[in-house]
Amino acid sequence: MAQVNEDLVKKVFDAMVRHKPALAKYLIADEDEPGDGVDTRILADLITRHFPWPVGVELRRLFSGSMRQLDRGRLDQLFKTIERTTQFLSFVMLAQLWEEKIKNNIIIPEEYSGQFRNRICILSLGNFTWLIRATGNLFEKLSIEPFMPEMKEILNNKFYQALDFWVPERNEIGHYQINLTDEEIQKRCVEYEDKLTLILQGISFIVKYKLVTIREIKVLKSKHKGAKFNHVMDMLNSSDSDFKTSEIQHDIFADSHSVLLMKDFKVPNEFLNLSPLVIDTRTEIIDTKEKFNIKKDIFMYTKFANDKLMYVGTEITEKCDLGSLSTYAVLVEQFKEMLSVLSGSPEAARG
Repeated sequence: MAQVNEDLVKKVFDAMVRHKPALAKYLIADEDEPGDGVDTRILADLITRHFPWPVGVELRRLFSGSMRQLDRGRLDQLFKTIERTTQFLSFVMLAQLWEEKIKNNIIIPEEYSGQFRNRICILSLGNFTWLIRATGNLFEKLSIEPFMPEMKEILNNKFYQALDFWVPERNEIGHYQINLTDEEIQKRCVEYEDKLTLILQGISFIVKYKLVTIREIKVLKSKHKGAKFNHVMDMLNSSDSDFKTSEIQHDIFADSHSVLLMKDFKVPNEFLNLSPLVIDTRTEIIDTKEKFNIKKDIFMYTKFANDKLMYVGTEITEKCDLGSLSTYAVLVEQFKEMLSVLSGSPEAARG
């Protein structure tokens, strides 16, 4: 059982190498080691480091020593990893559709906008998979080039079918509510590991892209010279939450105080801004009593009701109110704009 993750790790890493050939050196066997000589623990760590943080942090938990038995704990973590992966992918696609609508004034058909209105305000695994399938079909119908062009290869019926599977109901704190025998649990662990493997293999190209938080953009202007823009950013790809901070200078600038998916650090105007769907509270300054309850983490949007946005953390497990964030009013405004733009209904933005 210590090798329970071995097939998943090897298959996903092999898929990553196709998009990032420099990783192939880790597949060279050590002649002094038994078997094939490839240490899957190293490969697993590299997977968690290269996938975007919301996915990588769940894989880190799945690859931990406590998850090596085919028990309920592993089954729940497999569900959570699949859910977080599809959630992140759906947010990337949604962010692009929003941009396409604003920049190119595309026409979003009623069959999409109507379903979108019903699904976006309370998200679930079923809604994430619907968003991926429906938005992917819309990209094809409207001839929209995905921000990550490699997505065109996976947005097909085979991939969509892999997203459809049995999921038990969950309670308010995310625990699955169903009684299964040990045999049923073991069977579903194997089945959902296969599902997760296929999904991760399909989106392995994402390791070519960079998920970053733009903390600050400093404008530098010398006499008789054009302005330069120093981007202070955190790279949100790591096996732990001690993200690397870099300062990179450009002639052009990205969006500040946002979580961005970037193609290249050297070209900061090629990005998708994932706000308000993905936010980073680690940059918040706790300078008032009302902010004492704010947790520092990367958060993913889950619900909008009564003019309030709800988020789930990637490391924080308890519920926390983010309403006192200095950017909270802006986040709500952005979300309402997205609702209005993609649902085609100003009334939908009123929560």
